[in-house]
Amino acid sequence: MKETPVERMRVAIAGASGFIGTALAPALADRFEVTALTRSPARAATPHPTPGVSWRHCDLFCAREVETALAGSHYAVYLVHSLAPSSRLTQARPRDMDLVLADNFARAAAANGVRQILFVSGVMPQSYRFSPLLWSRREVEMVLASHGTPLTALRPSLVVGPGGTGPSLLIDLVRRLPLLLLPDAASSLTRPIALADLVRAIRLCLGQPERFNGAFDIGGASTLSYEEMVRQTADVLGLRRRILRLAVLPIPLVSLTARLASGAPAAMVGAIVESLPQDTRMQGNAVQEAIAPKALSFREALVDCIDPATKRRRPKPRQPLARQERARLRSQSLVRSIQRVILPPGQDAAWIGGNYFRWLGRCCWPLVRSRIDAAGNVEVWASVPRLKLLALRYRADESTPSRQVYEIQGGALARPGAGRARFEFQTLLNGRYTMTAIHDYAPALPWYLYLPTQALGHWLVMRRYQGRLARLAR
Repeated sequence: MKETPVERMRVAIAGASGFIGTALAPALADRFEVTALTRSPARAATPHPTPGVSWRHCDLFCAREVETALAGSHYAVYLVHSLAPSSRLTQARPRDMDLVLADNFARAAAANGVRQILFVSGVMPQSYRFSPLLWSRREVEMVLASHGTPLTALRPSLVVGPGGTGPSLLIDLVRRLPLLLLPDAASSLTRPIALADLVRAIRLCLGQPERFNGAFDIGGASTLSYEEMVRQTADVLGLRRRILRLAVLPIPLVSLTARLASGAPAAMVGAIVESLPQDTRMQGNAVQEAIAPKALSFREALVDCIDPATKRRRPKPRQPLARQERARLRSQSLVRSIQRVILPPGQDAAWIGGNYFRWLGRCCWPLVRSRIDAAGNVEVWASVPRLKLLALRYRADESTPSRQVYEIQGGALARPGAGRARFEFQTLLNGRYTMTAIHDYAPALPWYLYLPTQALGHWLVMRRYQGRLARLAR
């Protein structure tokens, strides 16, 4: 009698094209059907080389797309950060974009009955002094857990593997600078972990939400300072480098030097450097105990990051499509703008949506007026000359008390047929955070006019609105 094959569980990986996701997806394919989510249409159209892994295009900024992408998934892995560009112009801090993405993902996981979210976070300092990067990771943890899906947060410090931002930056600096001036913070201690060991930890925890619920610090074979990592990197590369640690060395200067030497984005370099001035001490736990016996040392993990023939860092997984993605973003010429505002007590996203558009007409009077009809649709008009600037349709089918969606459907300032432009108001963590966001907006003005006029005007208006809500919340 022929046996019926047992259906395997499905796991969705958000951030699957990054250096962790690239290693993780094939490693999970022996146990799960893997859906690798990517925002790149080019990558989504390319078959994955590993059987059991399939790419799926998904814009995580679109709540509707995320909910569709997670349909049928039993588990989910979240490896997303917002340091890479997602639009031609982005008026937003990475930490604010991270909150929007995490909330969209957590809502979609809850709506689809996902049994566990596994998030690769960052080890937290013992003091109350958090760098912006680490505090952003902590905020994302809270948001991912806020809609009821059990969360497993693995907290490594530096993950060392081929294509990783941290080790790539380290290798480039040591290769290109004969004299390395390090801030006093370079004496801070940390416990880097090899990418292979992180993957082992994920495999251990995934599918066991009852056993591994909560946050777990994980690290490699030994604790060492950032200065010692620089020395070991020079040794592995076979280079002699002079290292000088200065008590007074401004962090912005360190960031600029690292950026010029490596070519990495300023926001990414700055976030890494700002994380230096603190020791990270791990809390013992079952995950660390399980991976510790076979954990690789920093030197062993670093060797895998370097091409033995060229003695250069191995390329990042996204690098082959990077130029194509930059060209796509430039050709689309879309704008993303996200601001965090303070929600007055007792109010929700429905209140803030109506309040903003009514306030906009008063704020910009007599140059601009706003109209809201009985269905919640909004029109923004210029007074002289009399011209409809924007027309927004209220999407009641996509809106809830904690999320209000207005689709930008016309007006002199909107380029038609360029994408699904929308204005969203989103509250997180029961109103603790509130985000105002414009997604996929295509300006009708030429780019050289849009930047110094409408883009600047929107930024100034949102700063003023932030101040208004802060006063109302007192």
